[in-house]
Amino acid sequence: MEDVIDIITYLLDHLDDEDDDEMLEAHLRAVGFPDDDIQRALDWMEGFAVEEQEDISPRALRAYHPYELRNLSVAARGQLHDWERLGVINGSVRERIIDRLLALGLDDTDLETLDWVAFMVMANDPGPEALWVDALLDADGTRILH
Repeated sequence: MEDVIDIITYLLDHLDDEDDDEMLEAHLRAVGFPDDDIQRALDWMEGFAVEEQEDISPRALRAYHPYELRNLSVAARGQLHDWERLGVINGSVRERIIDRLLALGLDDTDLETLDWVAFMVMANDPGPEALWVDALLDADGTRILH
């Protein structure tokens, strides 16, 4: 699934808002990405088009499903909790981050991948949390908030 992350990163660097899926697929094929990875990357990006969830009470406790426990590292779950406790994200954003992390299909999620997915979720979120993106990563991509 690391190839999917490479494709998404490539698209972010070379994406033109005018491009449709067919143009993107043709371009990615020409660059040399495999068809099945291209489709998985485009499907992953389509996950941002899902309707916004209702707000989750800040007093609600998050219990993780066994599947989530297997695929989200203790460090990643702890970081999500810290961000929520500090007010960097709310429960709805946390759930979108978890959804996009699990959609990558990784065996385990490291903090670098968590930061990247959180950035993607917040950058695609029209809400006030998008203002916190700068609080997560420095200009060179290193993490600021621990």
